Amino acid sequence: MKKFIYLFLLSFGLFLTSCEKEPLEEEKTEIIDITNDTISLYGKYRLISGKMYVTNLVTNDRKVYDHFGPGKNTSSLRHSGTQYPIEEIIRGVTTWEITPPPNVPGHGEFILNDDYTNPYGFNVTRHNWTVVEHPLSGTPNITQKMGGSAKPLEGYLLNKSDSTIVFTLQQGYENIDGYNSTYLSELTFKMIQ
Repeated sequence: MKKFIYLFLLSFGLFLTSCEKEPLEEEKTEIIDITNDTISLYGKYRLISGKMYVTNLVTNDRKVYDHFGPGKNTSSLRHSGTQYPIEEIIRGVTTWEITPPPNVPGHGEFILNDDYTNPYGFNVTRHNWTVVEHPLSGTPNITQKMGGSAKPLEGYLLNKSDSTIVFTLQQGYENIDGYNSTYLSELTFKMIQ
């Protein structure tokens, strides 16, 4: 009986190893040229509109708020109100200027409302953009302006013909109306330089 089991295992092993193997297909990488359909992230932008998306984490209800409703030109990226200057937004007035880093990954500058003397940092990696405290904050003339925090930023082209771009940022978690909630702002800018 033992010989039968050994013979069976040997023949079964030969059966498994003698099957014809399919060659692995190489992964095909297609390069798509999209340079004609984009505008540069780097440049100067003026705020033209904005929305805040709020999700109640308990009931999963979602609401969309217009940052600039009827007769309103000033708003805050933070649901409970502005804590830092970068969170205050004014339609038609707020400008963002983003300068590229010398290398990627690296730090460029994020200039809020033409304040060239005290800029924010702009950290760029292959997959992320983040507004951060300037790398030289704490030195003379450059101060911390976000309490040491960072603001991840995403952007996409909305309309190439009029150079509008949408940035999303300021994801936060707060107690809103007694419920744990999260919010995110989506701001539309027009390139001006």
